Amino acid sequence: MKLAITRPAGKGTLLAQQLEAQGVQCDCTPVLELVKLPVSEAELAPIVDAEQLIFISQDAVHYLAQHQPDFSPDCQFFAVGEQTAAAIEACFGRRARVPKQHDSEGLLALSELQQVEDKRVVVVKGRGGRTLISQMLKQRGALLSHCVVYERIPAATGSDIWLDHWQRQGIDGIVITSNAAIDAVFNTQQSELLNWLSSRRFYLVSQRSAEYLREQYAIEDKQIAISAGADNDALLACIMDNQPRQGGTMTEQQQSHSGPQSSGKAAKPAAVSNKVSKTAVLALLVALASGAGAAGVYYLGQQQLTQYQQAVAQLNRDNQQLRQALSASEQSLAALNAQVSEREKQVSKQLSAQTQELEQRLQSTLQAAKKQLGGAQKAEINALIRSVEFQANIQRHYLAAGATLTRLHDLVRSQSNTTAVQTAIAADLALLNAQPKPQQEALYLDLHGYISQADKLPLQVMTKPAQQHSEQSELTEQVSDWKANAWRSWLKIQDQFIKVRSHDKPVIDPLLDDEEQQLIRAQLSSYLRQAQTALMQHQQSVYFTALEGASATLARYYRTQDSAVAAMQTGLKVLQQQEFATQRVLELQTPQAVKEWLQ
Repeated sequence: MKLAITRPAGKGTLLAQQLEAQGVQCDCTPVLELVKLPVSEAELAPIVDAEQLIFISQDAVHYLAQHQPDFSPDCQFFAVGEQTAAAIEACFGRRARVPKQHDSEGLLALSELQQVEDKRVVVVKGRGGRTLISQMLKQRGALLSHCVVYERIPAATGSDIWLDHWQRQGIDGIVITSNAAIDAVFNTQQSELLNWLSSRRFYLVSQRSAEYLREQYAIEDKQIAISAGADNDALLACIMDNQPRQGGTMTEQQQSHSGPQSSGKAAKPAAVSNKVSKTAVLALLVALASGAGAAGVYYLGQQQLTQYQQAVAQLNRDNQQLRQALSASEQSLAALNAQVSEREKQVSKQLSAQTQELEQRLQSTLQAAKKQLGGAQKAEINALIRSVEFQANIQRHYLAAGATLTRLHDLVRSQSNTTAVQTAIAADLALLNAQPKPQQEALYLDLHGYISQADKLPLQVMTKPAQQHSEQSELTEQVSDWKANAWRSWLKIQDQFIKVRSHDKPVIDPLLDDEEQQLIRAQLSSYLRQAQTALMQHQQSVYFTALEGASATLARYYRTQDSAVAAMQTGLKVLQQQEFATQRVLELQTPQAVKEWLQ
């Protein structure tokens, strides 16, 4: 018997060796190639938090291991078959749950996969394949994710080349382990090759593949054998149990060379002649030769049987040695595990002792830090209390006092036994918020308007009197008018050196030049701006002092008869009469409460 094994490269070698040891010739012809797929960080992310991880094949295990993912310590691993479970233990050091029936139905029947509602489940698989596991897990309410790590593609050589090679080799059966491999094998358009292929025997690994082969390619049940699993031992047992019986069928060549069967009736003996003919002698020689040939064939068969039995005995001895070596390895492994467990206990004790020591040191350090921090906080609390009293009763800056109380509340909130202090702070905040507030915006805008008019107001500048011209300024020729001529000459001389003008108004201030006028205007603007700034900073004394200075400047240097000057003087008097802030002293509860708490 000759078999073709269609598993991917390297996966059918061990099965072929086992079959050849049983006298079955094998031809390993991979019909599919496995290609690694790129996996993004987003696809690997669900694996870190997965509660249940399902591997469809050992190829899925190997390809995922190349990405070196992290797993949760409580994550449960599931494998479709024993080989997949062995790959999980080899790659990740984790034991996987394996169903008795090595397929999707068997996996879904496990008790751990019945109640999966709101559980994070990740299926690691190749591209394509069945969707039964995903559909059922979604129906059961699982939070399902997929991680596709590889893909099966047809091998570079086509189906026609495989089939022609198998036909020339005289292949009797074909081992196929997936539906994708079935499609790759039957992917030919040559009717002669399809007819030959349809007459072969097929060894499959699942009932699903058998149904697929029957429905898609019309293969009869008698040509199909299904193993108990996809591992080599199950396939070997299936193949050896389903070999065609030797001599059960005959080839066309054997049938064409076989003569008609003899009837059941015995022929009548012929008369014996006294002389032996040449024909009888020749027949006797032929019979003797046939007997000798049959004996030779029988002897050769016995020799082959003896060799086979010796080979089997040698294999049994080798297996016994391997079992002994495996037993010794298991004992060594158990001893190593015991040592590792003991080491882990020792390390755990040391870590526990070190952790306790570190915790004690940390507690002592924290206590010392709390003491130091407590002193610093008390100093800051006292400073805040003094600031609140100054802002509320001296500056009358209630908004700043409220902000300071809020900061004080944040400090004492983290301390113990501060209920009374927090209550006092809340009461003082309500008192500050209830205080009447001056109309700052209106006052500010009035001052801004006066500042813009300051440079346009007229100053009180004295007007020089007009020059008085004498009616007769020329000298006369009359001698009798010498007195008048002398007086006129004196006036001309005096006018060239000294000019004297008189007026009937009292002079209060000396006359002002341009530079002095600019200084006076700047002084008025400065008083108004100073009042505006003091208003915004809640500086009451500075505010009223600046208004008084502006009013005095207007009265002394500006024309009070002018309408604009008179209007500004009236406005400044109104501003001086406006209530800047309440004058009563606020009785704050917080200072006394803080004092009692600190004591």
